[in-house]
Amino acid sequence: MSDTAIAIVGIGCRFPDAWTPEQFWSNIDGGVVSMRPLPDDLLRASGVDEATLQGEDYVKVGALLPGAAEFAAEFFGYTPREAELIDPQQRVFIEAAWEALERSGHGASMDRRTVGVFAGTGAGPYTAALFAAKAQAEGVAAAVGDLDLTLGGEVDFLPSRTAYKLGLRGPAVSVQTGCSSSLYALHYASLSLLAGECDIAIAGGSAVQEPLLGYRHKPGRALSEDGQCRSFDHRSSGTNHGSGVGVLVLRLLSDALADGDTVLAVLHGSAVGNDGSDKLGYVAPSTAGITRVVGKALQVAGLPGEKLRYVEAHGTATPLGDQVELAALTDAIRTTTDATGFCRLGSVMSNIGHTGPTAGIAGFIKAVNIARTGVLPPHPSFERPREPGVLAESPFTIATEPGRADGDCYVLVNSVGMGGSNAAAVLGPPPAPTRPAAPTGERVRLLLSARNRTELDALSRSLADHVASGEVAVADLAHTLRVGRRQFDERRLVVAEPGKLAAALRLPRPPLVKTLRSGSRRAAVVVAQDAVLPAGTLDLLRSALPADTVVAADLAAVPADRFLVLVGTGEAGANRYAFAADAADQRDEVEAALAEAWLHGVTVDWAKLAGDTGRRVPAPTYPFTRARYWALDRLSLAPDAAPRAAAPAVVAAAGDDEVTDALLGIWRTLFGKADIGLDETFGGLGGTSLLAMQLALEIQDRLGCPVNVHRAGGSRVTVRRLADLVHAHRDSSGAADAEMGDGLDQGDDQLVDADLGLSLGEVSATRSRGKDFLLTGATGYLGAFLLRELLARTKGRVYCLVRAEDEAAGLDRLRAAARKFVLPEPDADRVHVVPGDLADVAKVAALYRDGELERNVGHVLHCAAKVVFTEPYRTLREANVLPMADLLTWARGCGIRDFSYISTLAAASPAMGSANRYLETREQALDPEAGSYGVSKWVCERLLARAEEDGMRVRVFRPGLIMASSETGAGNDKDLIYFALISGLAIGAHPEDDRVLVMSPVDMVSKGVVDLALSGGAVGRAYHLVAERAISMRNLFLQLGNAGLATEPLPLAQWQERVRALALEKGNPILSAAALLELEGHDRDELAVQAGGWQPWLSRNGLDPQMTGAVLRRGIEYLARRDELVRDLVGHLVGGKGEN
Repeated sequence: MSDTAIAIVGIGCRFPDAWTPEQFWSNIDGGVVSMRPLPDDLLRASGVDEATLQGEDYVKVGALLPGAAEFAAEFFGYTPREAELIDPQQRVFIEAAWEALERSGHGASMDRRTVGVFAGTGAGPYTAALFAAKAQAEGVAAAVGDLDLTLGGEVDFLPSRTAYKLGLRGPAVSVQTGCSSSLYALHYASLSLLAGECDIAIAGGSAVQEPLLGYRHKPGRALSEDGQCRSFDHRSSGTNHGSGVGVLVLRLLSDALADGDTVLAVLHGSAVGNDGSDKLGYVAPSTAGITRVVGKALQVAGLPGEKLRYVEAHGTATPLGDQVELAALTDAIRTTTDATGFCRLGSVMSNIGHTGPTAGIAGFIKAVNIARTGVLPPHPSFERPREPGVLAESPFTIATEPGRADGDCYVLVNSVGMGGSNAAAVLGPPPAPTRPAAPTGERVRLLLSARNRTELDALSRSLADHVASGEVAVADLAHTLRVGRRQFDERRLVVAEPGKLAAALRLPRPPLVKTLRSGSRRAAVVVAQDAVLPAGTLDLLRSALPADTVVAADLAAVPADRFLVLVGTGEAGANRYAFAADAADQRDEVEAALAEAWLHGVTVDWAKLAGDTGRRVPAPTYPFTRARYWALDRLSLAPDAAPRAAAPAVVAAAGDDEVTDALLGIWRTLFGKADIGLDETFGGLGGTSLLAMQLALEIQDRLGCPVNVHRAGGSRVTVRRLADLVHAHRDSSGAADAEMGDGLDQGDDQLVDADLGLSLGEVSATRSRGKDFLLTGATGYLGAFLLRELLARTKGRVYCLVRAEDEAAGLDRLRAAARKFVLPEPDADRVHVVPGDLADVAKVAALYRDGELERNVGHVLHCAAKVVFTEPYRTLREANVLPMADLLTWARGCGIRDFSYISTLAAASPAMGSANRYLETREQALDPEAGSYGVSKWVCERLLARAEEDGMRVRVFRPGLIMASSETGAGNDKDLIYFALISGLAIGAHPEDDRVLVMSPVDMVSKGVVDLALSGGAVGRAYHLVAERAISMRNLFLQLGNAGLATEPLPLAQWQERVRALALEKGNPILSAAALLELEGHDRDELAVQAGGWQPWLSRNGLDPQMTGAVLRRGIEYLARRDELVRDLVGHLVGGKGEN
């Protein structure tokens, strides 16, 4: 082993499409290209004016950095204002540096060892935009003299800011050599280690392009004509800006092996140098200059060129740059071999673009994975070389398929800085570990800590997934969490057998798990005079405890504030541990005592207990709680534009083209208003779901464009937005629908993350003795049926939270709902109305009858929700998520133990490895494509899971489509499925549509919910309240045919055209809705939903939720009696007469 070998022991990074090294490596191995088309709206928001945006020379392609606008400001001690003024290049680097140290197993070494920081970055577009805005508003002098802006964005402050926030006391060196900065940083970090200046070194670079996105292509310049970076390919025309942050943790190899670090790869040598003046110009590369540096790196590494199996080139994809670099690399290797084609060549720039000062470290991180695995990744976007003969005569091949190195895999990384500052590094595979692994026992003790309970729970979940992967040495994981992580006040001790560890982490409850918030505590060891301990036990215990630990024979002599380890005297308690002097495994007993002391805030030197065993292994890093800090949100980046905070003016009602004029005419007709502006919102004008359907139908009929109003923005859509969509549809020749996707709006993902950590308050120390139910949503469709079932199945009171001025008005609303849905009138003696809003539940409950709810309620049945698919998550969270958090906070504070929740199948997602079945499990992956409503319910389920950890008994019910009552036909008068059935009957035809639907009648859903909620076996479970067999629209019509309402089959497009024509003729919104069914409906011809949970209950009660023709007809007859629009279409078929 060379004395100069450097170990790479940790990596933190953020690259396009990748938050972690593993994700980055997976993308590289899969040939993923992250440069993709950028939407016009994003470019406009970034300050691109319309003329530039529409120019033929403007390239709308880029690689976005995930979470560029987010930062864990609170964690690192920054105020929101400070965070906004710090360039994201520096913010993301700080997070990546923390993660790199944790991944290395040296997260706690920030305090104990000398750690150096060597890093480079460039002038950030974000800071430039802030300076420009300041200069525009207050003048150039004010901008230049703004110290806060200077401190937040000056490139020289990146290493020192990182050292300050992470508490690092080694050298903090800013390296500025342009594109090669980060590989230069690696070189000098290595020299600092070899010189003994630091024990651990961090090296890296940072580049965040946002908000600088897109560019004007200029022939002959460095940027490509289409936004793609095709290194060494005959089509290459230049590079593209990319964003990326990469951080390496380095140690002397000998030190790393002695400490049991996980060595990812070994740096054998590096070199740097400049071209000098021997080249065509300052920005031109030099063959001789690159050759000298690459040759020097190989010489320092003591590696002949023929040993290389991969060269990670700079690879800017400019014709001159690639030609010069290929010649230089060839010349350097030709000093030791004339062989050809033995070494693969590639560049990460073909995957993520040119990341500027991060380019070298991005290539090096890619190379680490190649060296450690021997897997040679494909080079994407490659067809053939520009000069096939030159490549054929070189040592290199370029392959588009992955391969594997023969033998040890040595890799050379080359980085070329504009101006001639070149760097090269040689790395190879890691050696086998030399330090023994941590001893394994029957039980494993994991120590977790975080700043707060939310982040602690998130860490538990990520560790559970990590352990469940089966690739983890759990004893070494325990060692790493003890010696390799900084300790916080919110602490958790998990003690379980290895096979049960993941489950204990996922559901952290006693007795396997203890959670405690502790401050700093001191310890005392009380040893009874007659206690007999094996030799060395007490010494081992004392060696791991702080020097100020009191050791006494008399408990009375110990200060009262100490955590006690009692040996041979007393019993275990809240602040004491009874040491078993006769335990067979004394080392394990010492570990148990120390773990309890640590849980209570005592500092423990775990390295003393570990001795010479235990390896530091990679594990999930700290789950930062991030928020958006982006001062540009409040600024207008477009030239001569008003600040965004200003209210948009209503544009005169005149379009500048035929599309806009036509849309204005449609809006005027629908809303009956003559002065509609281009930027007035659909919701602001009073738009409804039915009007949205009519609007879409009119647009499709008059402009030939299938616009989905809901997906285009719902209540926020404007004439201008729709005009853009129509133009986009026409420009694409109809290749894609002019609509937005079903997923989350931009920025809503950050809201989801934040909402997962909403405070749920403290849990009451006493359990409520109440026996009565609190029901929410009782005036709604399902809620009214739930109230009926609660009154039928229980004997106590049912409290109903109702939006009403007083109890009498609320009771009137409950009675009206019962009449509407053909239900018995609620028993006024048992139904108690709680007037108020769910958003103010704590206040409402406190004012209601002097706290009666807190005394009497023992079970909450939460059904209230805003069930719409037309609004973004940020709107639905106000109606669904925040009230759920408030309700849980109140219930937990009252000691209410039982909680039943009406969720939705939209909150579930197809499970991996299960043939895409929707499994009936509590844990569900987030599926943003399910739409904002489903996401809001998914978040609510996650909040429930958190409450469950503290002892709440939870049941989750996920209905599908809730159909009319099988008993009376009472149904939802806004149900799209019934609208389709009614429309088909109106035209005498049904669509040949085999897309399937999952559903069940409302009466069976409500009965199932109440019965299962009352059963103890339902606690902790989720139920899919649907029929086990999905049914298609075609089969629904066939069932109606069996009930005497036969229709003829038509292809879907023809069926829709006939419905559309009748809708335009009659102006009936039911027909309008049905005509758009393809846009609103499901798109699966197979839908497998696991629904076995309630099958035993259905069997016991002789119920079958499968829809029959008789039930469907009953529902249509019910609607015809109540709705003139329905009677107008099918009254002659079902004999409906209006209700008085």
